[in-house]
Amino acid sequence: MGRLYPGSPGPAGYLEHPQDTPRLEKDERTLTEKATHLLAQCENVTIASIDADGYPRPVQMSKIHAKSFNEVWMATSVGSMKVNDFKANNKAGLCYDHYGDGVALRGTVEIITDDTIRKDIWQDWFIHHFPDGPSDPNYVLLHFMGTEATFWINGEFSHSNI
Repeated sequence: MGRLYPGSPGPAGYLEHPQDTPRLEKDERTLTEKATHLLAQCENVTIASIDADGYPRPVQMSKIHAKSFNEVWMATSVGSMKVNDFKANNKAGLCYDHYGDGVALRGTVEIITDDTIRKDIWQDWFIHHFPDGPSDPNYVLLHFMGTEATFWINGEFSHSNI
């Protein structure tokens, strides 16, 4: 074996030849494009409501639909604590991450009870929670719309209004 140089791959993280150094292409996408791709990889998000005492109440939820990087749909029960919180105060925080990259958003939540939208968004596995199907009166959607974002993606930090 020839001389070893720090790096990878190779025996114990060393390269046999310096020309073996992997070349990484610069990601030319915008930060919002990277964030949209990041959200697409996430099955779950954390959404925070504000409770009656003024404290944030973060909960993990399944992301069931998303548009861009700042619009997320989730399904829940009409009598849940978060629905009660959002009825009183629709301000919310939502964050998601994947392998060290993450986005934190501030925005608002709309509680969706419209039958047409609930049927359009319905997923088969919801039947375990809402046995009457898309018209189950206990089934509502939370529609989060972010208005401010903090990004940490590929070592790049940014905060902006949307």
